[in-house]
Amino acid sequence: MGGPIRQDEGPIKLVDGPEGQVDGPLEHVGIHVGQLGTYVDRMGSPVGHVSSSMEQVGVLVKQHTSGCHLVLISTTNHSSVFSTIVKQLMEEGEGLVVVDVCQGNFKESRWLDLLHGIWGDARLTCRALVILLNDTVTSLTFSFLEWCGISRRPEVSVIMVGGRERAKDVLLHYTLRNTLNILCIALHEREYNQEPVLGSRLTKEDHLSDREEKQVWVYGRCLYCNEGEARVQLLYQGTLSSVFQSSINFFPKQMDNMFGHTFHVVTLLYIPFINYEQVEQQPGSSLAPRDSLNIRLLETFATKLNFTYKLREPWDRNWGTPASGGNWTGIVGTLQHQQADFSLDLTITAPRSQVIDYSRFYNYDTIVIVSLKPTLLPRSLALIRPFEGQLWIVVIICASVVGIIMWLIQEAWAWVSSRRGFNLVSACFASLEILLSAPLTDVPINTSGRVLVGLWLLASFIINSAYRSSLVANLFIQSKRPPVNTFHDILRQNGWSWGSPELQGTFFLFFNQSTDPEIQKILKNMQIYDIKEGGQRLMAGAFSYLLLKTQFSVELARLYTDQLGNTPFYVGTTEYPILGGNAWGFRQGAPFINQISRMKQRLIEAGVLKVWLDQVITADRRLSRSQRDGNDAQLYTEVSVSQQVLGLDHLQGAFYLLLLGYCLALLNLLAEVFTYPSHHFPHHEANLG
Repeated sequence: MGGPIRQDEGPIKLVDGPEGQVDGPLEHVGIHVGQLGTYVDRMGSPVGHVSSSMEQVGVLVKQHTSGCHLVLISTTNHSSVFSTIVKQLMEEGEGLVVVDVCQGNFKESRWLDLLHGIWGDARLTCRALVILLNDTVTSLTFSFLEWCGISRRPEVSVIMVGGRERAKDVLLHYTLRNTLNILCIALHEREYNQEPVLGSRLTKEDHLSDREEKQVWVYGRCLYCNEGEARVQLLYQGTLSSVFQSSINFFPKQMDNMFGHTFHVVTLLYIPFINYEQVEQQPGSSLAPRDSLNIRLLETFATKLNFTYKLREPWDRNWGTPASGGNWTGIVGTLQHQQADFSLDLTITAPRSQVIDYSRFYNYDTIVIVSLKPTLLPRSLALIRPFEGQLWIVVIICASVVGIIMWLIQEAWAWVSSRRGFNLVSACFASLEILLSAPLTDVPINTSGRVLVGLWLLASFIINSAYRSSLVANLFIQSKRPPVNTFHDILRQNGWSWGSPELQGTFFLFFNQSTDPEIQKILKNMQIYDIKEGGQRLMAGAFSYLLLKTQFSVELARLYTDQLGNTPFYVGTTEYPILGGNAWGFRQGAPFINQISRMKQRLIEAGVLKVWLDQVITADRRLSRSQRDGNDAQLYTEVSVSQQVLGLDHLQGAFYLLLLGYCLALLNLLAEVFTYPSHHFPHHEANLG
């Protein structure tokens, strides 16, 4: 397949080594990729200084992109720079994607297919763009870069080859605002625009005689060197042959010093993680930071990396929930539309990650259920509390069955031996006497009956021993009502209600996006209270308050904790995680996110964040106590003693049982009086006379 590449053959050519085979997901674009190698061969190698210079440019590009997935963006195929660089990179054997942006309606399906594969395999750790600029179509090149998302990939290295005249303009272009490693290799206009003719040779008149035309200028860009703003720097000026002998680092680290750059930070109040004072009440106005975990982090990073910041709230004072048209509200929406550089504490979710970036997460907050501490069960039921209801049913059934079997055995024995047997009532009472360890007044005389009584005596001894030991424990240590630990516990409580603070951010997403039927029932009957109202409602009883664990430990507990550190509230043992943890949110493509993440990781590994969080919480509680002037009431202190003397309160169940027995005996007497035949009474009186 000879001949140059035709313009109608598509925008992309994928080269995988010197043979130019097609590989990867872009085969369906339908390009005869083998023509690229044929084209480069047929263009020939221009002789003289042009050929040597172009080959050295290719070597320079290859030197700074070795091992990377390469994307070569060209505005024309008829360029000695284009052909030479492609040939040099093909000889390296690395994968190469060549894009001709001159063919570009980026909305066409073939361009959409290109977008899926232009950045190569996700396993690659290095990616680079090599851009050949042409004055007439530079705007089209940057349109393509914006379309393929270069601004969201600050780690991609960009090397531009072109004329010297527009080096500053292209390096400071808005599309490349987030790119960390960027170079512009500027050639003399005459040398850069030289167009080789297939199969031709250069004459002596075509040789460059002026020494200036043999030179190369290598420009770089520092993002924050110009007092916090971007600046173009001349890194090298000289001949191409001597650039390889220089020790210049063309891609120096830039994020260690930001030269006083001012970052715009958006946040909301979230004590103890974020605390500030509003200078003005208007949304979006500046905030005065106060001591909190995230403010300490921010101050540490600002000092170490040499930057300043301006703190403000989002315009709608929301954390961020989905809105119409793919937009988001609150902090997330502010970062999505590039109206701030980063935010402080923000919960990680998958939908949010599609519009903003996150640093390393540092905290994992959960939803907890807060209720009043379980109250004591009444002592009047202490007699039945040693056994569960199911066990009581089994014991009663066993005693009844033993009585019935004893009666049947005695009846059978009486029929065989013609002796007196038991009636059913007497047999059941005999079984009950054995269970209660009472003396048995009527012992069966046959062997089978005595065996049954002996086995029931053994079982009754075991049951009695277990009951007595458990009864002693229940008399001394009063049992409590079951605590509320889960949403299921809330739903099965009779006359119970629940509430939470205003549903915002991930707290809102947790309940609204859940498909769990229990969570949906909780959401349906949710009552909204602020922290103060929620505490009052908790103290009234029969209520559970759902909030973040940190909110309870800082905002609610400080209002209801006495001088001894006691609180009347119980926190459920089940904690419900809200998605991916807490981190800092960043506008997409922020080049400084990795540096902040690394510093945060060091603080986490050193244990500094935990120490800071404890200090902030302690300071907040001290401040709250000082604001109450030390007038702390003892809200809830459990009395714990090693010995107790039993009193009427402990044994009230026994007296209630005795009273119940008196009442039953009286009712039975009345029933006998009114139901017994009246003619029996005169006969009884005659006998008495």
